[in-house]
Amino acid sequence: MEHEVAPDPRDLDLEARIERLVRWPLGSDGDRLVTLDDAIAANGDDPALICRRILRTDGGPAEFANILRRLTLDGEACPDPEGIALSILSSVRNGRNGYERPANRLGVALILIPGAIAGLGLAGGISPYLLLLVGAGWIAGWRLLRRG
Repeated sequence: MEHEVAPDPRDLDLEARIERLVRWPLGSDGDRLVTLDDAIAANGDDPALICRRILRTDGGPAEFANILRRLTLDGEACPDPEGIALSILSSVRNGRNGYERPANRLGVALILIPGAIAGLGLAGGISPYLLLLVGAGWIAGWRLLRRG
């Protein structure tokens, strides 16, 4: 009888995490966007192999911090290589890709504008039915932001 071995959680969705990490934007150097792929390739290494090692081994965060430590963008060194490495790795493991979407302005407006109108109205002694306007705005705004 053979024993089943549980898969290592570090292997779950490993290829997708490697792809996110390789493409992670680190900043800009002049007018050029620098990704982790660029930083690793500049040292003559294979980016996919290095990112696999960073995500798969216990020493990965330290190796990533060393890459960031050697990197200079617009003549500036990385201010906190260890902290930034851990933050990026956490984001990559949670499915983020480094390219943040801009906030949905309509959603934010639907939350803030009715609240401001109702607050002014209630302060001015206008009907408390303005709370319905606030509730509807909040619901619509949060739905837009979550879908965003």
